[in-house]
Amino acid sequence: MLIPWNFRKVLIFILISLSFVSENSGQSKTDSSKYKIFMPDYVKLQFAGGIGFLSTGVGYTFFKNKMDITFFYGYVPEFAAADDLHSVSLQFTSKLLRFKINNNTELMPLNVGWFLHHTFGSEYWIKLPAHYPEKYYWWAPGRNAGIFLGGEIKTKLLSKKTPATGTAFYVRVGSRGLYIASKAGNSSIPLSDIIELGFGVAVYR
Repeated sequence: MLIPWNFRKVLIFILISLSFVSENSGQSKTDSSKYKIFMPDYVKLQFAGGIGFLSTGVGYTFFKNKMDITFFYGYVPEFAAADDLHSVSLQFTSKLLRFKINNNTELMPLNVGWFLHHTFGSEYWIKLPAHYPEKYYWWAPGRNAGIFLGGEIKTKLLSKKTPATGTAFYVRVGSRGLYIASKAGNSSIPLSDIIELGFGVAVYR
């Protein structure tokens, strides 16, 4: 089966993003610190989770690695939707619990967060189009927010062969505000219809 060109472009973009952290983390220690502070602390590659069939992100950690802020680019190819979809997301994650399993493994079983998501395209408007009566829709399909819960396990994988300090694998389950509101107004909607499950990997510099 031939892979659509748009999908191949996204895969190339993802591979470049995943190599970014390793390349920059290997720079000479004589580099000016004013440039280093702008380098992302990690890159992520995620499957599903409500922000794209595949999505890649860069982000920063704060408060002694207890909070992450990540910017994602998401892509849904035509074979998984009515048309190719492109989107961006801003995600905030708080890591409430952290356990050191051994010298090479760290477990974070309770990550909570929220995200703001924007989908591009004429069908995903933000302002109500003129051909709709005023207040016809109380929500905009192009922009939404949501919440999620998840867990993460961080290892020393890749740290011996690359400049990266480690690799983490994570899972998240969440829902969008629109879905939650719809469920609250109509209890007959199955819970499975409002849940979004995602899996990802993060490479830390």
